[in-house]
Amino acid sequence: MKPPLPEPLQILSETWRSIVQGPRRRATVAFVALAITVALLVARGGTLGTRIGAVAILLATAAGVVAIAIHERRVFRDPARTIQRVAGRVEPELAGRAVRALSLLGDEGTRGASTELAELHVRRTLAALPSEGAERGARRLAMVLGASALALAAATVAGCATNPWGVFEGFDVLLAQKGVAPIGMAWLTDPRIQARPPDYLHLDERHVTPYDDVALPRGALLTVRGRPVHANRRLLLTDGDAEVPFVDDGSGHVVARWPLADTAKLKVVARFGDVVIPEWEGTPVESIPDRAPDVVLEGAPKRILLGAANQGGGERADTSEIPIHYDASDDHGLREVHLVLRAGAREERRVLARLDGETKSDRGGYTLRTTDSFVKKSHAPVEIRVEAKDNDPLTGPKWGSSEAITIVPPDVGEPESRRLAALREVRDVFVDSLAWRLTHGVPADPKERREFLDHEARSLDENGDRFDNALTTSYAGVRVPGRLAAMLRARMRKLKEAVKNQALSPSTASRAAVVKANERLVLVLDAVIQGTGIKDTRDVSKELAEVADDLAMAATLAQKPAEKARAEQRMDAAVMVLEGGGRSMVKLGALGRDIGEIVSMDLLRIARSRGLGQEQDADAGAPKHVEDLPHTVLAAQDLAARLRQPDPSFGASGGRPSHAGGESGGGRGASGADGDGEGSDAAQAFNEAVHDLERLASEHAGEVGKVEQSLANGSSADDLKSLSEEAKKHADKVREAARPLPSVGGGSDSWTSKGAAAREHAEQMARALEQGNAADAVQSGRNALNALDEARRAAARDRWSRPSEPNAERTLEEARKGLEGELKWTEQKLDELRKKAGERAGPQLREHGDAEGKLAERARDVARKGRDQETLPPAALDALEDAERAAREAANALKQGDAERGLAQQREAQQKLEMARDAVGDGESGEGEGGDGSRTDRDHADIPKADQHKGPEEFRKRVIKGLGQPSGGRFKDAVKRYAEGLLR
Repeated sequence: MKPPLPEPLQILSETWRSIVQGPRRRATVAFVALAITVALLVARGGTLGTRIGAVAILLATAAGVVAIAIHERRVFRDPARTIQRVAGRVEPELAGRAVRALSLLGDEGTRGASTELAELHVRRTLAALPSEGAERGARRLAMVLGASALALAAATVAGCATNPWGVFEGFDVLLAQKGVAPIGMAWLTDPRIQARPPDYLHLDERHVTPYDDVALPRGALLTVRGRPVHANRRLLLTDGDAEVPFVDDGSGHVVARWPLADTAKLKVVARFGDVVIPEWEGTPVESIPDRAPDVVLEGAPKRILLGAANQGGGERADTSEIPIHYDASDDHGLREVHLVLRAGAREERRVLARLDGETKSDRGGYTLRTTDSFVKKSHAPVEIRVEAKDNDPLTGPKWGSSEAITIVPPDVGEPESRRLAALREVRDVFVDSLAWRLTHGVPADPKERREFLDHEARSLDENGDRFDNALTTSYAGVRVPGRLAAMLRARMRKLKEAVKNQALSPSTASRAAVVKANERLVLVLDAVIQGTGIKDTRDVSKELAEVADDLAMAATLAQKPAEKARAEQRMDAAVMVLEGGGRSMVKLGALGRDIGEIVSMDLLRIARSRGLGQEQDADAGAPKHVEDLPHTVLAAQDLAARLRQPDPSFGASGGRPSHAGGESGGGRGASGADGDGEGSDAAQAFNEAVHDLERLASEHAGEVGKVEQSLANGSSADDLKSLSEEAKKHADKVREAARPLPSVGGGSDSWTSKGAAAREHAEQMARALEQGNAADAVQSGRNALNALDEARRAAARDRWSRPSEPNAERTLEEARKGLEGELKWTEQKLDELRKKAGERAGPQLREHGDAEGKLAERARDVARKGRDQETLPPAALDALEDAERAAREAANALKQGDAERGLAQQREAQQKLEMARDAVGDGESGEGEGGDGSRTDRDHADIPKADQHKGPEEFRKRVIKGLGQPSGGRFKDAVKRYAEGLLR
């Protein structure tokens, strides 16, 4: 600890400090006030950086004040530093002498001299310090500090005067938590709120008292207006999440409009960066939502049974019509009323009424026929509901739904069983014919022979009609598959040829040929019946698996009290479908009987678990119902899993492992169900021929692609680069030639429409030239010239009807000349590129020629095998012969280096192969085919909405763009003419 100051120095320091202390304190206070003001104004920015900066300024100011105070205290405790502070600036020599004198009081300073003498020297030296000079220096410093304090105070006052509320706002922002300041402020004077309900409600605008609770319809528009209390503030209207800014209305007021969605408490806030300062109070607004429409369907809920095979509870449809009457209402207005049909994942909607959106109730009816396409194609229960849509344009239309009328359609698998029954009937007819032919030879007597031959002809005609009827009839949308029909017709054709040969030359040999042909037809029919029965069983089984899944889902829902009634209806409907499907499968052969018995046994398990079985109560002696819905779910899921693997319960079929059903009953398998013997061999030969044909068509298509790729690779990069550089100049010329043409057509049959099409083709030609694609450029150029020719004809036709366009023909002629010259240049360049590409790809083309020759040989072998084994129809054989010829010509052309002719012949051969493949049928099962043999889709097809309609002009553009793409094939010109005809 330092010794106290000598008395003369202490008196001098007290005098100096008494003069300076007051101004220093005032300067310090002014500095602190200015620092706080600056910090709060900085914090008013509201961002994280500005708030951290403000805190840093305050901390730095506090630390500086404390540091200065500590420093001053230390200065006036040290005699030497005190001398320098009070006299160092006014009398530096005397101050230095005094400091040196103080050094004599140290240990080293008093060595060799007495302490008394040193202290005397110090007192005299300190007494010599001029008090007047120290006082004068202190007053000079006090004056500087006072001026500084005055300047700092003036700066603080000026800062607060320019933004009087800014300091307080900065303080509020600085204390904010989670982006909200803790102290509220008033931002608007005389606030007013107007509420305008949604237009579709047709209600008048009303005044809302600020800060009072109010209930308004959802979608109402709240307009908040007021005069800002403070200018240059970013005011917002918020509910705590969303924000709407206030805007100046030009009269000194600000306005904000708030569309009401959910219930909210609206407040006016001022935003400063990431922080808002809210008002003290807000306006609570309750949102009243628009209710969904109420729909009542007369008689719902109920169940209607279709088909005599259906069993169980429910109303049976005695007529072919189901009347539907509904009553729909809404609190504000209705737009549409729909009849909704749902079956599993499928849905179809039909409009019953279109309303103006102001009608609040609607009544109507509809007659649904049991022959309706949706009902006929549905094997699962069909739910019929009436749904109404309201007129809410804000949150989107809401739908109200009625209770359901459930329609249970005919049994699953019934169409397949009818088809199989028809094939069995045909087989039995030909078996009877075979039995007769085996017991009756060709008579020797001419008269008996003539009667015999007439009987054969009549019998064949009658059987042939039954045969054709079985193959062409649609059984509730199910037909005989195309490939099976083709194979059977081939066998029938052989029988007819044998009978015809017998009629021309009756003999034992011709008679044996008829018997043999009849035998082979019967064997093939028997194999088809067995194979179709197995396939139909598997298909029906998988359909029933989905119904079993629906049963399990309904049983799960039935465990919830609120869903129990509706779920039980679904369960009853699903059980009925399963029962009917099981009965139908029994008619589909051995495997069908096996799986059908499994369905029957599992349905008994499901009935017992649902409590539909009875147990005897030992105490009361009365029947007791026991319900075990979890076990119902397990039983339904087990049935669904078994139906998804429709294999024989015992034995193996097709290499699959057997699956034994615990309650399947007998142990019948499907031995021999896949067919054996000569009939199975014929079917296998047919399938092999079809497979060979499909593989040949696929491989030939790949070979065509290889040739095209070789030609594309034959063009060198230098050729393409030189063409691209030169083509860019010609692309500009093409655009220049097409510039006078109209860009928009005035009608589909006007010259301007044709001219606009020509201009689009010319633009495609220019882009193709810039990309170095000469082939596309040539095609687009030709399309452009064709469009110009049509435009010229249309202009000549309209010459007298439209006299306001006298220069149309001249414009078209000039454009044609310009485009024709560029097209010739492009065609010349394309020929050069193709010639060079063909020369470079010569070795590859020869290899492709050899491969094409081998494919021609394979086509010949497939045709020969199909003819010898009588497996392919004549149309397929003729197409194979044409394909062989075209493939040989293509092979010769490719070997000679003529790439263009070779590629054209290859494409023709590919077309013939595809025709041959189509001639043997599509190989589908026939489900979903219409009565005319065409494919129909059972899935729901969405109807395009009005906003998806692009209009005729967009259609014309898409057709023109398609015509501008490169195409091949012998029918490309016909396709182009047909497509261009669509634009007329």
